[in-house]
Amino acid sequence: MATHILWQADVADFDAWLTVFKDDAKNRKASGIVDLHVWSDPDKADHAVALFAVTDLDRARAFFSSEELAMHMERDGVINVSVKLLTPA
Repeated sequence: MATHILWQADVADFDAWLTVFKDDAKNRKASGIVDLHVWSDPDKADHAVALFAVTDLDRARAFFSSEELAMHMERDGVINVSVKLLTPA
């Protein structure tokens, strides 16, 4: 059964955030997280949305709740973060 995570946040600068996000792909992959899609919100220029597939739920949860990620996002101007776990019906 596939599990997905829908991640959303306001970012200080979408283009700068996207560069850092792409550079961090290997860390997400090592945590059982597969990047599927990334979107910008056409109505809110600095709002980022990403969809991930999860291959290891425990490692993915640990990644998203880690202090290291929280400090990384704070430093990069990421606020109002929403992480939603999705499972098929």
